[in-house]
Amino acid sequence: MTTRAYSARLGDISDAQFQQALDRLDLGELVGATAVPFGLFGQNVFLTTSRGEFIFRGAQHGDWQFAKEVFFARLLAERTAAPVAWPQWLETSPEIFGWPYIVAPRLPGQPLADPAVIAGLSADDRWQIAWAQGETLAALQALTWAAAGDFDLATGDIVPFEGGHIGHLVREVRKLVADADGSGSLTPEDRAWIEGVLHQAALVRDSGPAVYLHNDFSLNNVLAQRHDGAWAITGVVDLMTSTFGGGEADLCRQAANYLDQDPALTSALIGAYRGAGGGGPDAQSRAPLYVVYERLLLWEYFTRPPERAGWTAGKTFSGWARRNVERLTALL
Repeated sequence: MTTRAYSARLGDISDAQFQQALDRLDLGELVGATAVPFGLFGQNVFLTTSRGEFIFRGAQHGDWQFAKEVFFARLLAERTAAPVAWPQWLETSPEIFGWPYIVAPRLPGQPLADPAVIAGLSADDRWQIAWAQGETLAALQALTWAAAGDFDLATGDIVPFEGGHIGHLVREVRKLVADADGSGSLTPEDRAWIEGVLHQAALVRDSGPAVYLHNDFSLNNVLAQRHDGAWAITGVVDLMTSTFGGGEADLCRQAANYLDQDPALTSALIGAYRGAGGGGPDAQSRAPLYVVYERLLLWEYFTRPPERAGWTAGKTFSGWARRNVERLTALL
């Protein structure tokens, strides 16, 4: 019996444990198991069996996370043409591993979280992938809900945000400001600039239907494949942060990342998204709040002590994020 540590999060797992899980689902005999080297949390293992290729996701205290991921994966599979893994088999019993887990079919394509994959792309490849991302985001957002909200484990349903998506984001920004203040990573000028954005946001209302939001829609969470010379997104993964809200909010992370690399990629992403029917009216009035929230999420996380990320050195939040707010607001 082979036992190995697949990650710090998962610890030691034996082949016999994986086989027990596979037997419960009638997914064949285990041929091999390989740790997935991407992702912050070390939750994933690729399983090859006599029945095919699968991904195993496990985590201590994963009850809420996995119930939420399965909830959104089911909706996306049933109501959209977006490429998500389905079916997903959720086991909440700790009998085999000591914690809950999911098994799902492995999606095709190359992980764009892999720096080696990105390094091998030509300029035209990158443009095609940016365009495909925009189309995929619009496909995801074919999933709509009656009101902006988030998954609630107790009810197994979506609970609306008080004050809608705008009200929710204003509260979240204030929480992030308080957390960032605790680590001393905001200047008085940063706080004044953020307050100005929040003041303007208070005058804005949600517009259009609440649509699906991944909330970390970036290269790190998509798979892509080239067929007959054209790239397509073949998988969207890690649905833990999913909610419903204003569609353009999900453009912000990847659009800002592309601005730092090549603004033409940002234009491709947004153009494809719009061309495929994504987004609603008057996006410019909501864009500053969307961008500040997304940028502040990253800033607060990567400026936490004791080790501040190197890319934040010598920067202030407003100095770093203001350009993104101005450029993306203009593009939207």
